[in-house]
Amino acid sequence: MMKKVDCYEKILRDLSHRVGATDQRLIGKALEQGSTLDDDEMTATKAYPTRLSTIYPGAVEDDNSDGETQVSARAGSTGSVDHITEDFNQSLATRVTGFMGKNSELRWMQRLKKETTLSSDLNDEAVPMLQTDADGNSTSPLPDVPGAGITPINESTYHCDDLTILIPDRVDPNEVPPRQIADALFQMYLDTVHPSFPIIGKLNFINQYQKFLEAPNIDTGDRWKAILNLIFAIGAKYSHLVQAEWRGDERDHLIYFTRARMLGFNADSVLGHSDLQRVQITGLMSFYLTAINQINRAWTMSGIAIRHACTLGLNLKNESKDIYESSKEIRYRVWWALCSNERLIAVMTGRPASIMDVDCSVPLPLPLDEDQFFSVKTPDFNRHTIQLLRRYSSNESQNTDNAVSSPSSAQSAISGSSPSAMFPPDSQPPNLDHNQVVPPSHGLYFHHHTKLSVLTSEVVSRLYGVSRTTQSWAQAQSTIAALASELQKWHSALPSVFDFTKKQRDLQFHRQRVSLGFFYYSTVAILSRPCLCRLNRRIPNQSDRSKDFNRSTAVKCVEAALGMLDLLPEEPNPVGLYGVAPWWCLVHHLVQAVTLLMLELSFRSDHLPQRVDDILLAAKKTVRWLRSMSAEDLSARRAWAMCNDMLRKVAPKVGRNVDDLPVDSFMYEHGPADGVFDLYPVASNPEYMESFDSFIDLPQGRTEDMSIQQPPIFTYYDEFLTQIPYPGRPS
Repeated sequence: MMKKVDCYEKILRDLSHRVGATDQRLIGKALEQGSTLDDDEMTATKAYPTRLSTIYPGAVEDDNSDGETQVSARAGSTGSVDHITEDFNQSLATRVTGFMGKNSELRWMQRLKKETTLSSDLNDEAVPMLQTDADGNSTSPLPDVPGAGITPINESTYHCDDLTILIPDRVDPNEVPPRQIADALFQMYLDTVHPSFPIIGKLNFINQYQKFLEAPNIDTGDRWKAILNLIFAIGAKYSHLVQAEWRGDERDHLIYFTRARMLGFNADSVLGHSDLQRVQITGLMSFYLTAINQINRAWTMSGIAIRHACTLGLNLKNESKDIYESSKEIRYRVWWALCSNERLIAVMTGRPASIMDVDCSVPLPLPLDEDQFFSVKTPDFNRHTIQLLRRYSSNESQNTDNAVSSPSSAQSAISGSSPSAMFPPDSQPPNLDHNQVVPPSHGLYFHHHTKLSVLTSEVVSRLYGVSRTTQSWAQAQSTIAALASELQKWHSALPSVFDFTKKQRDLQFHRQRVSLGFFYYSTVAILSRPCLCRLNRRIPNQSDRSKDFNRSTAVKCVEAALGMLDLLPEEPNPVGLYGVAPWWCLVHHLVQAVTLLMLELSFRSDHLPQRVDDILLAAKKTVRWLRSMSAEDLSARRAWAMCNDMLRKVAPKVGRNVDDLPVDSFMYEHGPADGVFDLYPVASNPEYMESFDSFIDLPQGRTEDMSIQQPPIFTYYDEFLTQIPYPGRPS
């Protein structure tokens, strides 16, 4: 009889891959009837291999050793990362979302939805330990296919990939907004985005921008205007979030983006050879698409930008004597800006990054603002001082408080007559010590931001990469501990002016502190997430040391989510928050944090029972924030609808309710993807595809008088990174 049941279950699992989402769920419910074991995303259609010998032949195992050395790293919440259980080409809905890896908050939300389908009477004591046969293989049915309690990933997304980025109107690519609007959009970009994403040479571009607006008919080249329009698009999106009085209509950012595509990413340019402007166009496009939550498209554009950059060798240290040191530094920052954006999208999607750090030799960005290493007061600054700063950048900071002095004293050191006012003579040891001063600046912020980005990449690749399937759980624990130590070192080396864990009166770098706080807590959460599950019962004969590690790491995961949400005021004020936080990925961070808290609640606060009320209050606070942000952000409204619904389902598991949360009947009647926020039709609509085809390849409409008689400031070579001369250029 059991053989027949097993045969029937196998047939049902096979059928679940060939039917639609509704039938998948029906099959899943049928499969769940005979299984109460919570598998926490283990292997989908086969028994979970608990012994390493089932992962790779020839593995040597000690039967007397602790259980954590006998089971694979799949025991953690990540489960199997070397195969998929959905057909992502099945329908338009699955294609617009695509594959999402285990470190994505969408997969965490998918996991949370499965938790809520388990019987409300089920508790940890009622769930048996993983059952194994004589060879150590699991004998318990562990369905983990869509329909077996796991909803398709496209039902757990808040992103806006289902909306089109095309507009049905004709667009003049050469149109320029009024000077006052242009200045406001440009300044918003420089203030809020450039410090974290320095993909342009700021001083040089400001100079070009001013000359362009003074003589709009100057022949700048289409790609330069594409870059400008992308900056306008990003600024326009931000202007809506902060509800600027002068903002345009709700689609103005799409109009700027369309102009940029017509100028710099049309049919001819797509297949063009790489240059610095193409790197910046595609990088800015990716950033803009991230900001409007078109994550799939952002992922694609980021990959193209990385390819262009590698073609130019931007991932390698440049020792050419024909390029100024200042220009090299700007190129390094372009590279690190691309990497930062790529890693952010990799975290959001759970997909592998386009390039690994082992393929890069480019030095870390200098801890200085651009105007400091372009200083004309110290002619030898670019040679001597930059070399010393390179040594600083390549080593960990020696301490926290002494790495940075007050802005006034440090600035006076840099503005001195020679680098000796800031650095020791050549006779001193080459490495900077704790007595040397590096002033707080946007450059110093980006330096530490880049270091954190590198650590985040390492966390994702070492814990969520396919190669980890050959590790034991004990090895995974060692990896987590080592990376946690590196993160702690990063935080300890953080200058006090950027320390987000301290209450500070300084407002000059408030935005930088908050941004580092969000990114840091996000990385800690990803690092410790594998332990936030019902882990201990899956590892027979586990040592007490391992159990303690699992619990303490799970606690750190929840505390990271709480720490992130502590960065938010109690009363929602989206306009104020957008002004000091990384607004382009803010919804991502909030969903990431609240999903972890709801997962802990779904486990009946097993890891932090004494803080169950704090966890619930923080989750409710986040839901209120998402609802408040919904007025100007569709992705926030979708996230609010999803999180509000899930919190109402998990709160009873800890004997609480959320009746004090507002209920919006509109969302429950129409769903998160409907309503007035869907301003643009879906990209699959043939009518609008025809409309797009009719205008995208229109002639540029340029007249003969656009090129006026004056010396060109936009040269073909290094058009976007033209140099500001300084004495003593190397021959």
